[in-house]
Amino acid sequence: MRKSPIYLATALLILITAGLYSCTKKVSGISNNQVVETPFSLYFSDTAGALYSSNDGKTIRKTIFKADGYPSKAICVAGENLLFGKNNLYISSNEGVNFNHTFDSFARFPGVACSNYPLELSQSMMLEIPSWNRIYTATTEDWQGNYLGLRYSLQQGIQGSWYTEGRPDTDGNCGGYGINGTDSSLLITINSLTLLKNGVLCGYDSWHNRNFYKTQDILWKETTSNPNADTILYSLIGTGRPYYFGSRLPHRDLVASPPESSSRYSYGHYNNRLIAIEMMACNDVGAYYSDDTGRNWVAYAGLPKTSMLCINSPFEETCLIGTYRYGLWVLNTNTNAWQQCNNGLATDLIVRNIAFKQNYYKDGSVKKFIFLATNKGIYTSTDNGLNWTMTLAGNYVNIY
Repeated sequence: MRKSPIYLATALLILITAGLYSCTKKVSGISNNQVVETPFSLYFSDTAGALYSSNDGKTIRKTIFKADGYPSKAICVAGENLLFGKNNLYISSNEGVNFNHTFDSFARFPGVACSNYPLELSQSMMLEIPSWNRIYTATTEDWQGNYLGLRYSLQQGIQGSWYTEGRPDTDGNCGGYGINGTDSSLLITINSLTLLKNGVLCGYDSWHNRNFYKTQDILWKETTSNPNADTILYSLIGTGRPYYFGSRLPHRDLVASPPESSSRYSYGHYNNRLIAIEMMACNDVGAYYSDDTGRNWVAYAGLPKTSMLCINSPFEETCLIGTYRYGLWVLNTNTNAWQQCNNGLATDLIVRNIAFKQNYYKDGSVKKFIFLATNKGIYTSTDNGLNWTMTLAGNYVNIY
């Protein structure tokens, strides 16, 4: 029996539609919700100084920098460039095939915390802000024109592209190398940075207990509890939190360490809330928060009396603090207190750094990952930090 043209056309349309549907749903027989459109690159370093990369946090794809006995202080990616900080800052534009020196005097601010555990400020000393086209890095260089202890690059960190910022504005008064420019021995050495969700960059000088902030369009300003801070030795960081006045350290001579009883803070944030974690909180409050860019501070509850080593707010959906030997802590936004989130983590864990990545799949779905660099390995969570799995054994320091 002869089939009608309408019947043939309908059958052909069904076949074409089925073929197109199959092509959009599968690639080589694999469902598109398993095909990664834009895989992430995860970088992490160990205590021996080696630097590795991975595309899944489970396997080491490449050893980018061989162990040399000197742990890294920070890792950062800007465009096609990978920056790797030790005593100097190094850059690679070809996935570590070659590293070139890009900047002298990368920051080093050593300290000793609970049980004589050695501290470095680590990842918070370097920050890339893509929307500003800038990378900031802390430095210990002895240079009278460097008013803030920072350098920034406008060209993804390449050699010769590092600049210093102008004089800070100290709460509306024309600031200088010291408070209001009156005393060059009153140094500013910003060594911890965080960018709030609203685009305000906050910087803390843990050496002299001074707090600063800026936006893309305004100069650095100092936040003090006393706007007329030119009458005191060191400006205060704000009210509601211990003050550390420290010793006068001429021209950033940071060989001497602050007194062991002093406080050492590192900055993080959660959305638009500025958070300072106490790196030497052996017998003290572990963290404080400020909702006015560092003018007033309130103590958090719930944290153990141990060193707070790192803070991160993955995807601005949760806020995590890594500690010395007490594992990981998460902020309960209902109670505004911290609680442990160690499900799957080893006991006595030292959590040194936190990173987060996401995979985009060809079907449009997204999968989010959080990673921890610890003394026992890389841990991974795919449920916003509720549960953890060790995916790589080792003794790791930084992760990005």
